Amino acid sequence: MISDKKIKYSNLANFRFTRLNGKYLLTTDTGRWIFLEENEFEMFLSGEIKKNTTLYKRLDECGFIKTKKNEIADYSAKYLKLNSSLSQGPSLFIFVLTLQCNHRCLYCQVTPEKEGATGFDMSKEVAKKSVDLIFRSPSPYIGIEFQGGEPLLNWSVLQYIVKYAKAVNKTEKKELKISLVTNLTRMDDNKLAYLIKEGVSISCSFDGPDYVHNKNRIYLDDKNGSYKPLVRNMKMVRGVISQKKQKSKKIFVDDLNAILTTTRFSLSYPKEIVDEYLAKGFNNVFIRPLSPFGLQRKTLGIIGYSAEEYIAFYEKALDYILELNLGGTRFIERTAYLALKRVLNYEDSSYYEMRSPCGAGIGQMAFDYNGNVYTCDEGRMAERMGHDNFKLGSVHSDKYVDVIDNEVTRTMCLGSSLDNQAGCNDCVYKPYCGICPLANFIEHGTIFPQILNTDKHKINKALFDYLFNKISDEKYKSIFESWLA
Repeated sequence: MISDKKIKYSNLANFRFTRLNGKYLLTTDTGRWIFLEENEFEMFLSGEIKKNTTLYKRLDECGFIKTKKNEIADYSAKYLKLNSSLSQGPSLFIFVLTLQCNHRCLYCQVTPEKEGATGFDMSKEVAKKSVDLIFRSPSPYIGIEFQGGEPLLNWSVLQYIVKYAKAVNKTEKKELKISLVTNLTRMDDNKLAYLIKEGVSISCSFDGPDYVHNKNRIYLDDKNGSYKPLVRNMKMVRGVISQKKQKSKKIFVDDLNAILTTTRFSLSYPKEIVDEYLAKGFNNVFIRPLSPFGLQRKTLGIIGYSAEEYIAFYEKALDYILELNLGGTRFIERTAYLALKRVLNYEDSSYYEMRSPCGAGIGQMAFDYNGNVYTCDEGRMAERMGHDNFKLGSVHSDKYVDVIDNEVTRTMCLGSSLDNQAGCNDCVYKPYCGICPLANFIEHGTIFPQILNTDKHKINKALFDYLFNKISDEKYKSIFESWLA
C-alpha cells in the first residue's frame, strides 16, 4: 500500500496508473508507459527520486515528470504520432457491391439476400458517384474495400470501379489501395488473374479446421460447409501470387489474408485453429470475437459465449502462438500486433477499433448498393436491422461536405470518444483503446452505455493486461518487437 506521504503534484505530468502483477503500470496520453515497483511509485509521487538516477531519467524520457524536455510542443508531437489518422480525414471507403450471397454463415453481419436475387446490386451510376465523392476527402490515402454479400457476384461493377478509381487518381495522385473481402468460393482463374494484374488485395474468412469452419460457414442452398472449396481456392490464389512474385521483383499484390471469427464451435480448439492456419501457409491469424449485427442476433443461442469464455480462448491461442515463436516459427496474431504498434512503437495502427474517436464518418464511410452513405460498415449493417440512425446521406443528392459536416458524424465522434465514456477517461489503457458506438447501440440501446459492464470493455482490458504482463518478460517482449520490425 502507498504511504500517506504528501504527493508533490507540481512535479507530476499527466498520467494514469494501475496495479498489475505486483507492480504499478503508468501510462501517458502519448502512449508512453513504465513499470514501477511499489517503493519507486511512492518515491515518484512524493518527489524523492534524485535527478541523476536512472529511474528519474526514465520517467523524464517518458514524460511522467514536468521538465523543459516535456514542453507542450514535444508532448503534442508524440500525441499526434499515436493518433495520426485522426487528422487525415476519411481514408477507408466500403463499397457494398451487392447483397447477394451463396452463403448463410451463422454469424453473418449483413443479413444477405440469396444468390440470384434482383434489385440488390450496385449500378455503375452509383459506383461513379461514390468514387467521385471519396476523392474529395483531404486524406492522402484512399482505400476502397469491396464488400457484400459476395462482391464477386457483381463482377462488372467491381471492374468498373477499379478502372474508374485509377483514372480519377491520375489527377488526384492519392495513395490508392483497393481490396476485396470475399468468401472465395466464386473465384475463378480469370477473375483472379484480373485482380492480381490490377493489384487488388484479397481477404477471406477462414475459421480453422473443417469441423469448425463447416459449422460456421454454410452454403445457402444445401447447408453444406464451405471448407473444401475455400481451401482449394486459397491454394489457387496463394499459388498464383507466389508465381507472380517469383517472376518479377515488383510485388503485384499483397499475400492472401484471412480472418477468423470466433464462435462457440471455436472455443475448444485454439491450438488446432492456429495449426490449421500454419498448415495452409499463413504466417498470421486475425482472431476476432462475434459482433452484434445481422444474423448473429438470431443465432446467438447457437454460437454465442460470454466475454470470459472468449478471453480464455484467445489467451490460450496467443500462449500457443508465443510458444511457436520461441521455438523458431514466426507467426503473428494480428489483434495483438495492432495493439502492440501503439504500445511498443507509439504509433497509430489505423485500426478503427483502437481509435478514439473510432473513425465512424471521419475515418471511414460505407457506400451501400443503392447509393446510401453510412458512417461505417457497421452503420449499413444496422440499417438492415431496422435502425437508420447512422445514415449520412446519399450519393444521389449529397456532396462530400454534406456527409462529413453532419450531425450524425458529430454524434459518432462524441459517442466513440473515450473522454465521453464513464470509466474510460481514467483507465490506464485509454491511450491504446477504442469502442464502437454502433455495437453499443445495438447491444444496449444507447451509444453511451455503462462501458465497464460491456463485453467489449472486458475483452479489451484482458487483451492489454495480457500484453503488458508478457512485455515485462524480456523473451516475450523481443518476440513482439520482432513482429513489428
